[in-house]
Amino acid sequence: LSSYFRGYEGSFVLYDLKKDTWNIYDMEQATLRTSPNSTYKIYDALFGLEERIITPQDSFMAWDGTDFPFKAWNTDQDLYSAMHASVNWYFQEIDSQLGESTIKHYVREIGYGNKEISSDLSSYWIESSLKISPVEQVMLLTDLYRNHFDFSPENIEAVKKSICLFSSENQNLYAKTGTGRTEGQDRNGWFIGFLEIGTDTYFFATNIQNDTNASGSQAASITMSILHDKNLWPQ
Repeated sequence: LSSYFRGYEGSFVLYDLKKDTWNIYDMEQATLRTSPNSTYKIYDALFGLEERIITPQDSFMAWDGTDFPFKAWNTDQDLYSAMHASVNWYFQEIDSQLGESTIKHYVREIGYGNKEISSDLSSYWIESSLKISPVEQVMLLTDLYRNHFDFSPENIEAVKKSICLFSSENQNLYAKTGTGRTEGQDRNGWFIGFLEIGTDTYFFATNIQNDTNASGSQAASITMSILHDKNLWPQ
């Protein structure tokens, strides 16, 4: 798969649930922990739901009028809009209400990467202390899908719906991007998720790193090209 990653340090991990088989490109990179950035919002949302800060029926949060650089952030949000536009302030508010000890409890309970939560609740998942590898991302998504966490099934379903990018009778795509930006450059791009195709389910994680242009959208483009060429998804 090296041709897909030209110009990037990167890895791709694919797990076939039914066959219990793994396909991994670049094992060294696939087991290297790095900041999850916005892919962590999948679990942050779940924690917020479990603590009833938000609920599947009422996940509304009012925008406080702060002028953010992304137009989609400058309005009221619910879980679905916040996840799709990757609205940082929405999830930072969840964390503020959760508090550090509760976040630490949940991160340890699900075994999230290195489980390191810094004291700055606004940024521990953004190029900071919390780190996870692509292989661990796929393992966690599998646990989420099967609800090995023993969380409320309704909350698991709400999180799944919030990351649904495409749905049809026989094909569903659930995924989240993440972009790590430092010194004004996108340097750590993620795309993680899972596919449901008929009765088959595939979990994936792609991470790319570079001094520039290593964004979540670029990781998504690489991922979808690979999945298409593996005949798992139409282009």
